[in-house]
Amino acid sequence: MEVKILGGGREVGRSAILLKDREGSILLDYGVNFDEKDTPRLPLHVRPVDISAVVISHAHLDHVGAAPYLYISGAPRAIATKPTLDVARLLILDFLRLNAYYIDYEIREFDRMYNNTEFLDYGEEVSINGFGVRLYNAGHILGSSTVYVETPSGEKVLYTGDFNTIQTWTLPSADVPTISPTTIIVESTYGNRNHPPRHLVEKRLLEIVEETIDNGGVVLIPAFSVGRTQEVMSIIYSQAPYIDIYIDGMSRDITDVYLKHKKYLRDPGLFAKVVEGINFVTDYSMRKKILKKPCVIIASAGMLKGGPALYYFKHLYRNPRNSIILVSYQAPNSNGHKILETGILDDQNPEKIAARLEWLDFSSHAGRDDIVKYISRFKDSLKRLVIVHGSEEEAFGLANKIRNELGEDLEIHIPQNGETVEIKE
Repeated sequence: MEVKILGGGREVGRSAILLKDREGSILLDYGVNFDEKDTPRLPLHVRPVDISAVVISHAHLDHVGAAPYLYISGAPRAIATKPTLDVARLLILDFLRLNAYYIDYEIREFDRMYNNTEFLDYGEEVSINGFGVRLYNAGHILGSSTVYVETPSGEKVLYTGDFNTIQTWTLPSADVPTISPTTIIVESTYGNRNHPPRHLVEKRLLEIVEETIDNGGVVLIPAFSVGRTQEVMSIIYSQAPYIDIYIDGMSRDITDVYLKHKKYLRDPGLFAKVVEGINFVTDYSMRKKILKKPCVIIASAGMLKGGPALYYFKHLYRNPRNSIILVSYQAPNSNGHKILETGILDDQNPEKIAARLEWLDFSSHAGRDDIVKYISRFKDSLKRLVIVHGSEEEAFGLANKIRNELGEDLEIHIPQNGETVEIKE
């Protein structure tokens, strides 16, 4: 068997892993990432005719954004959970709106993929040309999956995709299935770092929100539309239901998908109650109105690259009574990263941000120690580890930690894009 890295090798995003065994191949994800100028970057090419199926682990663009390319001239079988492609369709529409100049497919190719998808629930198995495929809850976003593949030659491969081993307000923690993988392909986004205890981060969030509201200010929380918005609104409403919460941007449509697939949530009843208790911004006049009263506004985009979050920011940053709380990853080229580093947004108008500015770690990825603990549960069967979806620093840091914990006998590979890991017994 071979594991070929088409994307995600010593980098975050653009995940694309090709499993080749005997006469067949399974593609695990086919995503995009962006360069320093925000131009989309695609994974290495694979011909649709050469794959038995593509498995999509979850809806984020860095795992699904290139998959519709496979349906321009082909129609391979696809496997995913239903919420994964329902969320992905919304993200792909937005992606095409912003990047149509660089992308050669249209929404019809995504719809063709959707119509060629076999939707699985967690724990269900499907057989494809001698490959057995099962999905398990990854705890990352709605419908996210770890992927377990039994190959025609008898190899047992677990692909984590992006996963989270802690329970959150919206999702249960990643499943630890009763399986015996010989190879694990693991993400390393935070392979050399740990996250702070989640309950302390939540406590800090509530403290900032309540202090700001008590001072007559407005709290702006730029947040990713998928996952982070639903998590933050659940925390604040559940702990402080007397505070007015407004949601703006794509999050409204994403939240509808969450309600449609409530069985994937940790507490469907609680989430439905949260949605009933918050307010969705419906028009421009409502945006202007809520800026004038103490409240919490959760808006896309999470990195302040655009969308309603940037509109609110420009109206709020001069007032020291207001607070801006960043709760999402801030890419080096993003506005969010710039204001955290410099305290200003626009080099042409270098006005210091007077509002309170905070960044809180609400990551939906497992940190280093949690990754090691998860992998250790399969140590009796595990022979090799392939580390992907992380910078070199994170990937090699994780490898060193795992060697210390599990010993030198474990094969560890940190391949670059284009490299192939050959598995021989």
